[in-house]
Amino acid sequence: MTNLGSTGRNGPTSVGSHYSGQDHEGQVTLFNGIQQWTVPYTGQYRIEAVGAAGGYSNNHNDSQYRGRGARMVGTFNLFKDELIQILVGQEGGVRDYGGSFGGGGGTFFVRGSNTALIVAGGGGGLRAVTSRRQGCDASTNTSGNPGYNSW
Repeated sequence: MTNLGSTGRNGPTSVGSHYSGQDHEGQVTLFNGIQQWTVPYTGQYRIEAVGAAGGYSNNHNDSQYRGRGARMVGTFNLFKDELIQILVGQEGGVRDYGGSFGGGGGTFFVRGSNTALIVAGGGGGLRAVTSRRQGCDASTNTSGNPGYNSW
């Protein structure tokens, strides 16, 4: 797990060294758990968003079968000084006994405060399966997937 810095309540904080060596090093701040990036130049930008994997039950050793997050890629016209907000989905938890654990979180890139640019859904959580179930993987369409043997 990479430390993305603190989520201070008094303003933006650093995302630590997560983007060291990248072309956007030092340009991303963290505010209340949301990464914020101000576009440095007007132009076309390629954005890739990946949803997090779902949780699984360690008791059943089924981590290799948990639902996979969607991967979405797009090219967008962005404008100098425009604010892009990024919320990175976290993977579902691991349960050491009993039932299943929840799904992974989606990853969102938003223009300004509320206009979605690109969204990648998270994968579904599972318990006690012995093979990959496509219904647990995130979908790239708008209707989602039904899961597998879910409640």
